[in-house]
Amino acid sequence: MIVGRQVAEQLGVAVGDPFTLLVPTVTGGELPEARLREFTVGAIFEAGLQEHDGTLAFATPATLLELGAARSGSVGLAVQVPDALAAPQIAARIRATLAAGTVVSDWTGEHASYFRAIRIEKTMMALILLLVVGVAAFNIVAMLVMVVTDKRTDIAILRTLGAEPGTMARVFIVQGLIIGWAGVIAGVLLGLAIAMNVDPILGFLGAVFGLQLFDSDVYYITQVPSELHWMDVLLVALSALLVTALATVYPARRAAATPPAEALRYE
Repeated sequence: MIVGRQVAEQLGVAVGDPFTLLVPTVTGGELPEARLREFTVGAIFEAGLQEHDGTLAFATPATLLELGAARSGSVGLAVQVPDALAAPQIAARIRATLAAGTVVSDWTGEHASYFRAIRIEKTMMALILLLVVGVAAFNIVAMLVMVVTDKRTDIAILRTLGAEPGTMARVFIVQGLIIGWAGVIAGVLLGLAIAMNVDPILGFLGAVFGLQLFDSDVYYITQVPSELHWMDVLLVALSALLVTALATVYPARRAAATPPAEALRYE
């Protein structure tokens, strides 16, 4: 029999060790009956999910029928698909072709609560990232407003020399875009580096601090899966560029509206 890693740890067995399995059944007279059989651990698997590693064991269909763990004559078929995320659509097509009463389930339905939690987490992470970008945009606005205030005299002198308000606005827009876009490029590069090396980074942090960051007794997953979607990267980068560009509008308009005479009155 093939058993999960946590099952093997709880039983204290390794590959090749024997153990006795008890299966409670009901006889034809509706009386409880316990069936015992000795097995040998043929292999130990680890799926990375506590509910699998701590509860599942596998044996041949003939053995399970003999123990009464399944109804005689029942047939189950597992289908493996190339794209795991397409399992619900494929299951629906299979269900439509089979006779009524046939049960068809896919892995997303069996873990529906987990996927709802992931969906909520993704929404919250998107909001948090949006707030982070918003804070960065406000920092750009505050910095450029301070620069405009500090350079009022220089702006006034340029205006008296014939500089147009639009020219002043473009100066601060370009300055803000250089700062914002440099930050976006650096952030994208740093994010890509972390996403491509997330497991080594977590392993290093765990070794440094002596912690098991994703304990299988607590979390469904023991590793952080990282898969880059370049369209998502491009969308995030363009959104950040747009926000930083909008953040330069108010300081630029304030610089363009600086009255030369008022700025030079006390200089």
